[in-house]
Amino acid sequence: MDRRRLGNTKLYVSEIGLGCQSLGGGLYYRSDREAINVLRNAADAGINFFDTADHYGLGLSESLIGKAFRGKRNAIILSTKVGTTYSALAATALRARPLLRPLSRPLRAFKLPLHRVRARQRRYDLRPAYLMRAVDNCLRRLRTDCVDLLMLHKPPPAELERGECVDALAKMHSAGKIRYYGVSCDGVEDARVALRIPGIAAIQITLSLLDQAAVPEILPLAEQLNCGVIARNPRGQGHLTSEFDDIMAETYVQDSAEAALRREAAACFSFLINERRTMAQAAIKFVQQFGAVSVVVPRAVNLEQLSDVLGTLRAPAISAEEMARIVSISEDTRAMLKSHPYRK
Repeated sequence: MDRRRLGNTKLYVSEIGLGCQSLGGGLYYRSDREAINVLRNAADAGINFFDTADHYGLGLSESLIGKAFRGKRNAIILSTKVGTTYSALAATALRARPLLRPLSRPLRAFKLPLHRVRARQRRYDLRPAYLMRAVDNCLRRLRTDCVDLLMLHKPPPAELERGECVDALAKMHSAGKIRYYGVSCDGVEDARVALRIPGIAAIQITLSLLDQAAVPEILPLAEQLNCGVIARNPRGQGHLTSEFDDIMAETYVQDSAEAALRREAAACFSFLINERRTMAQAAIKFVQQFGAVSVVVPRAVNLEQLSDVLGTLRAPAISAEEMARIVSISEDTRAMLKSHPYRK
């Protein structure tokens, strides 16, 4: 596993990290034991960058990471996010998920409306006092006294420009609770604002064959500023895989028409599959080719998915001929999806 320097920090991160959003959350979650096995096997394979957030599974994702790496803290790089909260109603519903998991299969028909309800209950709290309490809770769950990278989770650009939330991060850095801080961005405009903020060590953006909005401007700007880039959702939240039964993208589309458009766009890249490379591996390889990208963070909720992710290391790179075809197709897919903007 090669390592890349995260911007101008002293952190050298594995070229592939692990996105831990689905470890400990969702109606289709299996068990804590399986999640811990995924985490430990990832570390054994050379992954040292683990990306989570305090609201993933209402803190369970962080707790599982803390348990999995107890006594091995120096071997891994921890990145977590704060700033997202839920209303009391939504928090109660999310805590009830373990009781609903036996009904997960019948509930699939209601996945989209359930996600919409949850999305409407999402809140943002970027007050300094709240952020400081949130970080203390993160440290407790992660069983550490310092987080390597703390990110604000998709903050409104106006809050970033106001500066109070960034000042709070700087204070926590001075107090030794975080080594570096950054911003997980919702889109290009958010990233553009984040890159203007002094002290930002890294940004997190969506980047995939289906989502290339950051390529022409944000990646070159981040590289010029020597700011680290963490690329999330490299597999298009499941569209760029062979898992068609139940993928995360199904809960993020606005309607069935958008879902169909993204499936159609993803199918255009099937030429990247060959006997040595799956669709998921090709999708990750595509993101890795950008020099500005420090680490790609695909998810894996079981050992089978982790094995496919790790197979990327042995898969052939995207060739010049394949890249030329990707560019041609991408122009068409952007036009296709333009009429139905995707909410990341």
